[in-house]
Amino acid sequence: MRWINPIKKTAILLICCVTALHICLPGLRASAMFTPTFDLQSKAAILYSTDTREVLYAKNQDEKMMPGALVNLMTALICVENNQDLAGTQVTVKGSLFDAFVDYSYPSDLRYGEIYRGDVFTLEELLYAMLLTSSCEASVVIADEIGHGSVPGFVAMMNLKAEEIGMKNTHFTNPDGRYNEYQVTTAGDMLLMMQYIQEHASRVLEIARTASYSPQIRTQENHQSGTLTWSHANIMMDEESRFYYKGAAGLKTATLQEYGRNIMVDAARDGHHYLVILMQSPIYNENKENTYYHLQDAAAVLDWAFGHFNYEEILSLNEEIAEIPVENAKNENNYVILKPREELVMLWPDTVDRSVVQRIVVKEDSVKAPVQKGQVLGSIELRFGGETLKKVDLIATSDVEQSFVRFNLSAAREFRHSKWMKTALILSIVLTVLYLGVCVYFIRIYPKRTKPIRGLVRDRHKKGTRIRRD
Repeated sequence: MRWINPIKKTAILLICCVTALHICLPGLRASAMFTPTFDLQSKAAILYSTDTREVLYAKNQDEKMMPGALVNLMTALICVENNQDLAGTQVTVKGSLFDAFVDYSYPSDLRYGEIYRGDVFTLEELLYAMLLTSSCEASVVIADEIGHGSVPGFVAMMNLKAEEIGMKNTHFTNPDGRYNEYQVTTAGDMLLMMQYIQEHASRVLEIARTASYSPQIRTQENHQSGTLTWSHANIMMDEESRFYYKGAAGLKTATLQEYGRNIMVDAARDGHHYLVILMQSPIYNENKENTYYHLQDAAAVLDWAFGHFNYEEILSLNEEIAEIPVENAKNENNYVILKPREELVMLWPDTVDRSVVQRIVVKEDSVKAPVQKGQVLGSIELRFGGETLKKVDLIATSDVEQSFVRFNLSAAREFRHSKWMKTALILSIVLTVLYLGVCVYFIRIYPKRTKPIRGLVRDRHKKGTRIRRD
């Protein structure tokens, strides 16, 4: 590989990474599996089971929207993957990095973490500030450090990672979530990013699920109190809030005044773990009053998930799906029963009757002995709402031995009606005709043609005898 230049090496590595990610990451369902009985204010929504890795509900999951501070999760991912010593890497804050916020058209969108010029924080501490408070200062400081002094270079890394993960409808323009019409994503792409983080960057999740964090103060002149605490912006974690939700943890909130609110939250109860993604929730109600529809929607979706979804057996291993006649079977065991090779257990709402699941069975009309137990003889496809839940092989539940007599009788019957029999019959007729033709030729025609020749030979022999006598 020494002859390959660095650019080619990078390209090869990228191709390998993309291939591996497409293999490892689970895909999203094409449409919503189930629909709640209530309406959501949020324009896009996803309910995802972290346990079963399935999308249970989706609304406008592929529609492009602005992520706002949800981009902080990608910023954190790039940081974690490009620095192996987060707690040991100290960064001195450059005041020039904050210039981007001075002329920003929507200052109310910005969230600050009390980070000032000259402050010294570790990358780990900056991650807490960004993921808990949506600190715009922490976002650009992280981007500058990991991007080796170039925030645009860091943004390029974000877009490259999005492409690797498979986020086809996502484009980033900044690491902090400021309003930009070209910074877009989808709820589905956000889920892909979260699936990748769950698999490869668990540290990001640990930080994003933290309720509060206090960093070490190294610059007393900027923090006269000597203490600083960052609390999570998702008040669903705050027991003092009216929006408190038991079991909720993180992950990220986002607000853009000219767009709406987004939230990504997960929650665990009674052995169930769900992730909810909501995008473009209205900020104001009909009376122009500030509302929190994103929190209300999140609670409603989680209540629905925890209150109505349970593990149900859709397909059992012991279920007899079909039977197939077996030809040439020994004794009277002339059929075989088919059962599924594997079961299907999935989260299912109690509001939907499982009998509505469509079963499409594909099998042979009959098979020939011998049949072995476990032999695949068909399949069953389970469909619901126009989607395939699963396709399972159907296997024989018993052995069926072959009868020697029945096999030979069957072979004889089949040969009699087969194309080989017809071919052999035609060939035998042709050979018979040829044989008869040859016989007629040698009996009737050939002797007549050869008789004068034999006479001539005898006359010559007689003349020769007479000459020798003289």
